[in-house]
Amino acid sequence: MSDLLHNGEFYAAACAFLWAVAVVLFRRSGDDVPPLALNLFKNTLGLALLIGTIAVTGNAFLPEGRSFGDWAILMASGIIGIAAADTLFFASLNRLGAGRSAIVDCLYSPMVIVCAFLLLGEPVGPILLVAAGLVVAGILVGTWEPREALGPAERRAHLEGIALGVVSMSLMAFGIVIAKPVLEVSEPFWATAVRLAGAVPVLLVLSAGRERRAEVVACFRPGRHWRAMLPGSFIGAYLALLLWILGFKYAEAGTAGVLNQTANIFVLILAWMFLHEPLGWRRVVAITLGFAGAVLVVL
Repeated sequence: MSDLLHNGEFYAAACAFLWAVAVVLFRRSGDDVPPLALNLFKNTLGLALLIGTIAVTGNAFLPEGRSFGDWAILMASGIIGIAAADTLFFASLNRLGAGRSAIVDCLYSPMVIVCAFLLLGEPVGPILLVAAGLVVAGILVGTWEPREALGPAERRAHLEGIALGVVSMSLMAFGIVIAKPVLEVSEPFWATAVRLAGAVPVLLVLSAGRERRAEVVACFRPGRHWRAMLPGSFIGAYLALLLWILGFKYAEAGTAGVLNQTANIFVLILAWMFLHEPLGWRRVVAITLGFAGAVLVVL
């Protein structure tokens, strides 16, 4: 039992599975809750639980050695990579479904490498080009639909979903890369809480309009929509996050990264089982190509 508690591979694999469960629940929630309200609910719950975790574990809310610049970078990272990226992710998820969304999400790892190269000067070898090619091929194979298969409105929603997913993964990657120098020298729970603390106020401001305000009030009011939204937010914004942190703490980063990417495979299977989304050969090929590209990136 002691070995299991310090097994980073176990934590990383469990994180992937739980995130896949959360994605399926978020897709269900998307039928009743708009993306902005859903993102605000998720992050508010996650922030509250993280603050409680920091208090229970005895970590400092105002750690020594952290400058104003560190706080600003982490909060900006949260605004970009959580407030903006996750809202777009939910909008894409509603349009594409969980299975296709998982295929587009394979773009995340290559985008992290690209952003790290452009912003941090991290070296990029030819292997990235091969990995990016595999990911792009996977996205094309998995999201392409014959023109006659979709009506004009469905095709527009399909293309919007792909575009929103690509932008979401790009912002998510950009948000985490700009915070990387601070994350490397910070306590992970505190750093994640600060990122969420940057995201939540921005989402509140964006929800200030009369229509959006009514959506948020309805979202936070207990009801049938909580059956998927509450467990999805708890699993996705807290449990999976804790396991992600523990995975990188106790396992090599490359190993943890590869295991985290298996979430896309779990999403495809769970979407077929519980959302009754089709699991055809193109989706299987697409997720295999995307996963292979992600593995190459993190190895």
